Amino acid sequence: MKLAIISVTNQGALLGNNLAEKLSKLGKSVDIFAKVGRNPLRHNTYELLSTLVHSVFSQYDGFIFIMATGIVVRVIAPYIIDKRVDPAIVVMDDCGKHAISLLSGHIGGANELTTLIGGLVGAETVITTATDIANKPAADMLAVKLNLTIEPFEQLKSINAAIVNGDNVLFFLDKAISHQDFYYQEAAKLGIELIDLSNIGSNDFDAAVIISDRLLSLSISHLYLRPPTLAVGIGCRRNTTSEEILAAVTDACSRIGRSINSITTIGSSVIKQNEPGLLSVIQQLAVPSIFFVNEQLEKCIEENQLEVSNFVKKEIGVGNVCAAAAILAGQTNKLLLPKTKYKNVTVSIAQVK
Repeated sequence: MKLAIISVTNQGALLGNNLAEKLSKLGKSVDIFAKVGRNPLRHNTYELLSTLVHSVFSQYDGFIFIMATGIVVRVIAPYIIDKRVDPAIVVMDDCGKHAISLLSGHIGGANELTTLIGGLVGAETVITTATDIANKPAADMLAVKLNLTIEPFEQLKSINAAIVNGDNVLFFLDKAISHQDFYYQEAAKLGIELIDLSNIGSNDFDAAVIISDRLLSLSISHLYLRPPTLAVGIGCRRNTTSEEILAAVTDACSRIGRSINSITTIGSSVIKQNEPGLLSVIQQLAVPSIFFVNEQLEKCIEENQLEVSNFVKKEIGVGNVCAAAAILAGQTNKLLLPKTKYKNVTVSIAQVK
């Protein structure tokens, strides 16, 4: 977690230095910023807080502001976007008496950072998220701990509200997902009992949180936490639009009953590594991409006896891009969807090892 500590007084700068030393010993990457003229230890300096925040807000995972809360609220307001992407914001007074989790308590990690800071410098922690105050597990905290994607995100608020209000919200785990022990152990640390998804019909509950990559049909209030299980291989003609490629990928996932939010990587040929439409889709899905050379693709085709297109081979020197890329990207030989042709796109999906 890359952190920035920003102070406005001499005493705050000293506290920031002390805190940075302790955080660094725990493996945290920390930069310190102190106001010009109030920088006794010669750290990075700034003249206007608003200018500094404008320039660095997107560069850090979390900020520790040592100053009045009102100042922080005003200075970060223009840059707050969404709890899925906003950094953790923690505020401290320059005497180190209080540490306040101000923004992105769960997904951004501000609550956890606040608790850590309180332990390091003896500050009283102030955390106001309802699930934490009620000492109840939040669905987004589980998502963060297990590296899961929340779907649909708009449903998170009502699910967490149901948990806080004491409704019977059950957490289910799809047995088809790998690394079961990890899921059970991490959930238990948050006080969450995971129930086998196959038993969902035999339980009486008000709402459900479901860890699965499958598309299910449920009438009761529910939230999915999508695990990273799918590697998608893509081939496309030159200048194919991002809209067409994304539509093909969405349809391909639907064909195998899986969520597009479970895609963890996209593979293709190096010949396509500068294709604007493909790069746009990779950016929209916010997943890593791997572009393979023909020798890698050809070897995979031979080992897995994949279908070959003579036309494609003539055009780019290898007869199958999408299926071979999916297998290589997923480091597996288990194809969930073989090469599937669309107008200008081919898609294949593999189960990640």
